[in-house]
Amino acid sequence: MDGESSDTVPTMTGRVIIVTGANSGIGFEAAKYLCDGGNEVILACRNEEKGKAAVGKILKANPNALASFMQLDLADLSSVRQFVEDFHQSGRKLHGLINNAGIYLYGKDNKRYFTKDNFELSMGTNHLGHFLLTNLLLDDLKRTGGDTGDSRIVVVSSILHDGNFRNKNLPGLDLEDLFLGGAGKYTSTLAYKNSKLANLLFTYELTKKLEGSGVTINALCPGFIPSTDLGRHASAPMRFFTRYVLDGILRFTKVTRSTAQGAKAIVELATSEKLKGVSGKFYRDHAEVDSSAESKNEELAQKLWELSARYCHMEGYEPLDAPEPPIEEPAAAATPAKKKEKEEEKKEEAEAKTEGEGQGEVKVESEGQAEAAAEAAVASVEDVKEEKKDEEKKDEEKVEEKKEEGTSKEEEVVKATDAEPETKGKDVDVDVEKKVETIAAADTAVAAQ
Repeated sequence: MDGESSDTVPTMTGRVIIVTGANSGIGFEAAKYLCDGGNEVILACRNEEKGKAAVGKILKANPNALASFMQLDLADLSSVRQFVEDFHQSGRKLHGLINNAGIYLYGKDNKRYFTKDNFELSMGTNHLGHFLLTNLLLDDLKRTGGDTGDSRIVVVSSILHDGNFRNKNLPGLDLEDLFLGGAGKYTSTLAYKNSKLANLLFTYELTKKLEGSGVTINALCPGFIPSTDLGRHASAPMRFFTRYVLDGILRFTKVTRSTAQGAKAIVELATSEKLKGVSGKFYRDHAEVDSSAESKNEELAQKLWELSARYCHMEGYEPLDAPEPPIEEPAAAATPAKKKEKEEEKKEEAEAKTEGEGQGEVKVESEGQAEAAAEAAVASVEDVKEEKKDEEKKDEEKVEEKKEEGTSKEEEVVKATDAEPETKGKDVDVDVEKKVETIAAADTAVAAQ
């Protein structure tokens, strides 16, 4: 990756590649591109109906495509094990694994939700589910890597793994409280940050374990992609704002990315000949970038690996079970309170009929959807502020010009320029920041399922 994306999607024909969360968004687009290149692609999705529909779309556009659906719920370790067993029974070789699926929880209550195994839902789905899946498929990848010298794992992470991004100063990952059960500790933002950090710690640790195996692993941040389905969990006005208004504003600043751009970045990591043998890197915008200092903490990575292996009951590690969720918190992953869901459905009855989903439902989305709109929205606030500073500077220059001309209206101009920019600047900042807060409350994110 050299910082520029080619219009031609790089592919390798004749490979078998698994893509998690591939029924929509960048996961679906990546699967489609891979099929177009002659690769056999397994769309590993939680929702059978949507997964099969996605396969149908690919086959309709390309009748010769080798696409198939296999059910996988990353929020249920028994489902992960069943998926691997079914894959082994198929007798296929495995050349590539794209860990794309992920979840960024919505909700204003900041209550924790849990997986079938009592893991906090973000950490359980984004990290632990993929951790077990990858480990159970490593022998398959190593066999193919030994034969071809090139098997690949792609992990879709996010720039939001950095707790200091945009000066947020989020706490570091606490392995003593991986599921954020401490009093007042949990927020959906911190839970997402920790899960994306875990993705990178896992990537770097596995890189060392795979040396000389013919298997490589790299991670990427797909960028902010508002033109996807993630916004359907928020209110109708906010979905409209994120998808059309915010995207339109930020497209000129090159902050946003299209679904196709996000998918091509994934496919490039999975197939480009230029990246053969490259491992243990983090990419953004088709270029290698530095991840956070916390993500490079080797001791933290080693300890997280061992803890994750214990929670996943992997062979060779002492099993560890997550504590039962407190009674006052929702148990078992999937949906928040039915009452809230029904209230949302009533508010947006027309859209509920179209989408077939309750607004309060918590879903596993593709990670492309996971880079929060907060990133771009905050950037938009900063852009607006910079514009206002430029306007104020120009006004001051005009005042100086008036002084030099000796105009009699100098004092009036000074008063107007002193007061007006401050008022207007505040109005603009407040207006945009309110939108940012609303998006963050809806749990902003990037690309699709």
